[in-house]
Amino acid sequence: MSGRADRRVIESRRDGRIIMDGADILMLGSNDYLGLSTDQRVLAATHEALGRFGTGTGIYPVFATTPLHEALCERLAAFLGVEAVALFSSGGSANAGVLATLAEAGDVIISDRLNHASIIDGCRLSRADVLPYANRDVEDLRAALKKAGPARRKLIVTDGIFSMEGGAAPLAEIHALALEHDALLVVDEAHALGVVGPEGRGTAPLRGLGNGAPGLVLTGSLSKAMGGASGGFVAGPLALIEQLRQRSRSWIFTMGLTTANAATALAALEICRTDPAPRERLWANLDHLRAAFRFYGLACFDSDSAITALKVGDEAQARQVSDALLLAGVYAPAVGFPIVARGEARLRIQVSAAHATADLDEAAAALAIVMAGGTP
Repeated sequence: MSGRADRRVIESRRDGRIIMDGADILMLGSNDYLGLSTDQRVLAATHEALGRFGTGTGIYPVFATTPLHEALCERLAAFLGVEAVALFSSGGSANAGVLATLAEAGDVIISDRLNHASIIDGCRLSRADVLPYANRDVEDLRAALKKAGPARRKLIVTDGIFSMEGGAAPLAEIHALALEHDALLVVDEAHALGVVGPEGRGTAPLRGLGNGAPGLVLTGSLSKAMGGASGGFVAGPLALIEQLRQRSRSWIFTMGLTTANAATALAALEICRTDPAPRERLWANLDHLRAAFRFYGLACFDSDSAITALKVGDEAQARQVSDALLLAGVYAPAVGFPIVARGEARLRIQVSAAHATADLDEAAAALAIVMAGGTP
């Protein structure tokens, strides 16, 4: 995320720790929020699928499916409380697929300025006119909708959880504006599924809005809380999902989710649905680490999710802090321009249910020393 070419090499994993470049490191930069990618229940399901299907079927999803894919669609739709789900090869392809299919030249997409890059790319692919609005600013969104005028079709698109700060979009207010202006609302739930809202059902329920609300479409990734399974999805009304299966180029003309990844996500989803312990451990760990940061006077961006962004400011300083932490056995990646605005560099810290409290205490103490200019 720092933009440097010298990427680290992860050699193995154990709970919240990794062996990276030969050293035992506490991992604070993984999307595996619920720690399910190493859960024995998930691993058993993945191994069973590998034995039954191999690494994948090698068949495009437009031609054939498997019981694993069908079950994942049905159970994810039931968990979210929507009519139907379509599986994509990644969260990015889901965003590109839904935007490029539902909007075209002559339409208008109103997009939050801090939306994920895959949303920006999807807007470009659609050839629709794009009107940006200030991050999570309902009044600026209202002005953009008025500016859109009598477009043939209007879409509002936003991250549910913004990945560089962790804050949630005000979806109840945005949805009300969408209904008022006859616009479809598309919400990317990549960092919310399984983590945010009642029972981990997402940002809309967190904000008091049902996922099945009229005019609401969800996209998301299975590569985070759902056991790290590569893949993405679009969830919403059945008619819209069928439209994607008939017209979306990123669904029709690419290999779909592998059987192994479908099994991984299906097992992780079942744990998320029936076992609250991983989510409870995650939030207990988050509360513990954030309390330690406050104790040491470390400033963070406000967050409604498992993302904790520690404010640094200067890009070079953020890289220096990250490098010093790594020497102390803690991996916390630095994020700077152009991923975030100049002067707003940060450490993007991601806690997992797999972390031990003692490890988090160690990380907080090391951060406090490094931020003060010392050596842990």
